[in-house]
Amino acid sequence: MRFFRYILPALALLVTPTMSRAQHFVCDTIIPERIVVKSSQYGITLFNNLDTYLSNYKFTGLGIHYSHETFRDVKTGNHKWKYQRLLNGDIGYGIQQYNLQYSGLLNYNWSGYHSFEVHPKLSLLAGIQIQLEGGALYVPGNGNSPVAAKIRTAIAASGMAIYHFRVLKSEWIARYQIDIPLAGVMFAPQYGQSYYEIFGLGHCKGIISFTYPGNCPSWRHFLTLDIPLKNKRNSSTLRIGYTADLFQSNINGIRCHIYKNSFTIGLAKTLFKVKKENKLNLYSPY
Repeated sequence: MRFFRYILPALALLVTPTMSRAQHFVCDTIIPERIVVKSSQYGITLFNNLDTYLSNYKFTGLGIHYSHETFRDVKTGNHKWKYQRLLNGDIGYGIQQYNLQYSGLLNYNWSGYHSFEVHPKLSLLAGIQIQLEGGALYVPGNGNSPVAAKIRTAIAASGMAIYHFRVLKSEWIARYQIDIPLAGVMFAPQYGQSYYEIFGLGHCKGIISFTYPGNCPSWRHFLTLDIPLKNKRNSSTLRIGYTADLFQSNINGIRCHIYKNSFTIGLAKTLFKVKKENKLNLYSPY
């Protein structure tokens, strides 16, 4: 009997963590905060670029666009706070008479929003976005200064409108988003300053500049339309999108604009779905 007096509590201690993990797993499969919408889109981009560090002329051309988004609720339990991770990449070329310009640009954004339901079918979101961007413009015929590096980070104001409407027996979702950088820093050499002077000779003074709407008036807005492929809320969804990314700067005697208009198509998928018999299976973070 003394054996059981000591062994039973020991067995209970061993079993309890296992039971706790199992219960936590079951809860994770039904709480809406674990429902994530992910999408990947591909398309074409129309470029209009000007960078007086490289040339005083505009280059226009085409490129390939890729976008990946993750959208979900923050784990507060009230569905009022959302966050978004958005990755955009573009590779393309532009032409100015007989000159060519190649471009490669990548930006990553993290956004946090508060949601306001103004109508059962319409939600408005307002929040803050952190932007990171890197890339380069390359003009092979420029000789001593063929490359202009683009590196910047900024804090932006971001807003979103999400509207649900029915077409036949399925529910479509239209979404509009706008992002406006408010303050940040940017790599910006002086006019005529070569990269050899900066990185070879160490003449680095003034190459990092503070940006704000006065010297870097930029914004991005995009529109997406989600069309269910089946008559189920959580099935794969066809997503059609348009993005206008308009960057401008006038710093250290160098004027620059990079205008990108992208037309995309892809799939959006809801992950961590719950079982059909659970009432939460109709929930979506949108």
